[in-house]
Amino acid sequence: MRVSRTTSTGTSRLHLPTRTVGTAVVCLPAGTPPADLAAQATATLAARGLTTSGVLPHFHTHTRRTGRLLDCWNGLTSGGPLNLLDLHGMRTRAAATAAAEWLLWQQVVAGTRAAQPFWAFADRYTADPHRYPLAKAHGDYLSQPRVLAMAAHNAVPGQARPLPPSALEAFQAGYGTYVNLAWLAAVPGDGLAPQTGGWLTTRSRRLADLLDYLATANAHLAQLPRDAHLVAVASPA
Repeated sequence: MRVSRTTSTGTSRLHLPTRTVGTAVVCLPAGTPPADLAAQATATLAARGLTTSGVLPHFHTHTRRTGRLLDCWNGLTSGGPLNLLDLHGMRTRAAATAAAEWLLWQQVVAGTRAAQPFWAFADRYTADPHRYPLAKAHGDYLSQPRVLAMAAHNAVPGQARPLPPSALEAFQAGYGTYVNLAWLAAVPGDGLAPQTGGWLTTRSRRLADLLDYLATANAHLAQLPRDAHLVAVASPA
């Protein structure tokens, strides 16, 4: 299935989705009754050809006016008006967590060579699947010393701080990039449905494509009125 992505320039690009969208954030207009937020978010994604499996407690909030929020629990909510959501706190916490994670990663992979992300091997497979089968692509990726170091770290039983293999390219881009990426990704999640229509998500696993999506999504969030609503929905591909 092909999906179109509306970019910040207003153009529409066709691309093949390459990953499951886990958390979709839906923008809804001001005045949407709290009791209707979940149904409206589901309908909005359905109109874009996306299925849902319920709302998610994605946003932080400090307000006591919980009657205007959706599914409040332990400082988290699945949605509500922007002026009652703590988006700044979400971004700050995500950046702090990423900073500690990158410093740990640097220790884990110390002394190893830079590794190629999996999409580089997948591209070789796509270009010539007969000469370079998918099994070899997986094997070549996993056998890189830096990837092996991350896998060994994650394999320790009860590992308190596993390192996400999918973040290899972002880790290697440096401390600042990794922290900024976490800040950008904290609110929009894996996909964003703007009020004006369309669907924003990354075109591929490449870091450049992910940054393109996050820049566009955060620019859209920044221009929303403070009484607009955001709703987080679990949305498998």
